[in-house]
Amino acid sequence: MSLKNGQYKVIAEVYQGEKLPLIVNVENGKVAGIKSEEKLADTNLNKAVIDTFSHEISRTQSLNVDAVSGASYSSKGILVAVKKAVVDAGGSTDDNEISTANVEHYDATTRTNVNDYSNWREKPQKIVKTIDTDLVIVGSGIAGLAAAVQAGELGLNTVVLEKNSFVAGNGGGVEGIFGINTKMQQAAGIHTEPEKIIAKEMQLVQYRVDGSFWVDLVNNSSANIDWLIKNGVKLTKVDDYAGICQFPTFHWFKDGVAVSGYVPYMKKKADEYGVKFLLNTPAYSVIYEDNKVKGVYAKTTEGFIKVNAKATIFATGGVGHNAKLIAKQGWQTKNLKFLSMPSNTGDGYQMAMSVGAKDMLQESPEFMDNYIQALPTNRLTKMAPETMIAGGGPVIWVNQNGRRIANENITSYNMLYQHMPIKATRNTYVVFNKKIWDQFAKIALLKKPDPDEILANAVKKNRGNSLYEENSIEALAKDVGIPEDTLVKTVSDYNDFCHEGRDREFNKEKADLVPIEDGPYYIGRLDNSNLVGLGGIGENNKFEVIDENFNTIPGLYAAGADSTMQYRSVYTITLGGSACAHSVNSGRHAVMNAKKYMQNL
Repeated sequence: MSLKNGQYKVIAEVYQGEKLPLIVNVENGKVAGIKSEEKLADTNLNKAVIDTFSHEISRTQSLNVDAVSGASYSSKGILVAVKKAVVDAGGSTDDNEISTANVEHYDATTRTNVNDYSNWREKPQKIVKTIDTDLVIVGSGIAGLAAAVQAGELGLNTVVLEKNSFVAGNGGGVEGIFGINTKMQQAAGIHTEPEKIIAKEMQLVQYRVDGSFWVDLVNNSSANIDWLIKNGVKLTKVDDYAGICQFPTFHWFKDGVAVSGYVPYMKKKADEYGVKFLLNTPAYSVIYEDNKVKGVYAKTTEGFIKVNAKATIFATGGVGHNAKLIAKQGWQTKNLKFLSMPSNTGDGYQMAMSVGAKDMLQESPEFMDNYIQALPTNRLTKMAPETMIAGGGPVIWVNQNGRRIANENITSYNMLYQHMPIKATRNTYVVFNKKIWDQFAKIALLKKPDPDEILANAVKKNRGNSLYEENSIEALAKDVGIPEDTLVKTVSDYNDFCHEGRDREFNKEKADLVPIEDGPYYIGRLDNSNLVGLGGIGENNKFEVIDENFNTIPGLYAAGADSTMQYRSVYTITLGGSACAHSVNSGRHAVMNAKKYMQNL
């Protein structure tokens, strides 16, 4: 290429139509780099694509690059934008189409059949390579990396299969980990009694779990953190996560994110132990012979491989990016927005179900937030009016009949409660006025972009027919097709509660009883955005996968988001970092127990 020097601004359309502004830098007539105009977290999949393409295109001066595995939408969208920049710089893009070598196999959701998972046990017709090992770990997120390091420490010959082109998975964005009575807490003068934490967690899950899982997790937490630090993990401070946690047990990773404080150090340690990582290699099906799991088949760009293993650990990150499996839990998925890694398609869950594992999916929690399609969403900016207005507070939530459905301030008890009432309705709407919007904007201290402009543009474009502005409550009801008289009465009654200072329906706190009396008025349809699913595969305290009769399935273990048995329906985020703590604990102890299993073979 011989291009005109300069910085070329283009817009890439990536997953679910998101617009991503890019800058393509041309120096000395060549593409010198690609970067995002917006600050992207290190765990952002788009950042992984940009960094990969920037390196490869700058190195080869060719647009014939492979898609980043697990990011086919982003890869295609970003490459199209880069091609435009090349044309703007006077270059040509003829015959430089994106390679699909790493894209074709990736959409595992097409293999999902919630009534029959037997295809996840099928043997591929042609095997190009066979690997024999002690242990195979499927997935390299928080749990997979913990398992890999523990396996290396125990001297096990280990193979890790990862469908992405990088390790970390959904775990890269985790901010910290739970621990109790750790050295960091002792140094900070923090002391908490374990039994109080366990009792609180049991209460929050309505005593619907086997509490021994909580006992093990809590009692192992300090030793697990010591082990992480020994292996290089960087933790900076311990607190109560800005008041979200009920106890000061949240240990922050370096830079507030696992991709900085956890992932690189654990990967380095696993490499030092000789653990073999196969990237761009998703597990395809489980090997089940003589009533035992004996490894997995996996798919590479060269073809299928067979990994014979004495023990197998599924750590695939849950079902958070598979609409069919989320629907199986009872959620509406028509307007579901995915925030998880596209790789989290429930592969481990489906392989486990194919060999008769206990199905815990319907009782497993999803890590969801509410959102309004018409309003912009930004995962890195929770404190913005467009995200706060959907989460609750001084607003009204009504169902398809115009009736209130809950205390709209339940997020003050658990930020993840916000999505639970939606599961019980056909449609849920949030009703507010301009004064409430301004109140949220003031809390967020948002000046740019202008909050008024955000709201006006959202109403004008009205993406998904999800947000309306009117001068009367009756008109709002007409806009969304709910009974006018019911909605008018609901708002009138609510305003009376506000003036009285007493919510006679749901006992909402007085501070959040703000009357909705002056227009303009707004109504927005609340839909769910899903980050990750927690659980699905039944297991015992040894992290051995069990069947419906609680018998173990020999040779099979589950860790991390595939296996969380201590939750029911909603993640109790009031014990912040407990999911990460579980991932480390289950990854470590699954390996320890797998080694004992191998010794008895």
